[in-house]
Amino acid sequence: MGAQKGKRKPGPKSRITEWEQPENIVLLQGWKRAGLTDEEVAHNMGIGLRTLYEWKAKSPQIAHTIKRSKQYSNYVVESALFQKALNGNVTAMIFYLKNNYREKYSDSQKSAEEIRAISAQARKTEAEALMAEYKAKLLADPSSIEDKVIIIDDFTGGEDNQEIKNKSDD
Repeated sequence: MGAQKGKRKPGPKSRITEWEQPENIVLLQGWKRAGLTDEEVAHNMGIGLRTLYEWKAKSPQIAHTIKRSKQYSNYVVESALFQKALNGNVTAMIFYLKNNYREKYSDSQKSAEEIRAISAQARKTEAEALMAEYKAKLLADPSSIEDKVIIIDDFTGGEDNQEIKNKSDD
């Protein structure tokens, strides 16, 4: 007839704590180690994907279990791929090299302009790092830095774009 009084559907708080129990943590581990997606895990748990994301944010135990179990699976597959490559499986070798040695085995070839732009960006990053290191040394011990001026010419683009002169030469 009507709904039974006293029996209520478990609320979201009790459901999350239910999935934090050891027997359910083992299920989560198994599902992620079997390669299930978060969407498939949520379906198996009887919740929506958004709810799973909310539970992962609220429960370090659930988040940690899912993350570690996925990492474990990735390591197992990576190890198996590596073993196949070592045993002479050419497809595994190619896949491994393309993903772990991209600068040499990439399918996409860069144009001369792209190579120059990448090289310029690398030089700029290196120069910024050197300047930051110099500033840090100067702040830590002003007497440790020799009395020099660094002039950087951004327009030449070569190795000879940096001159160091003693201030007394000016």
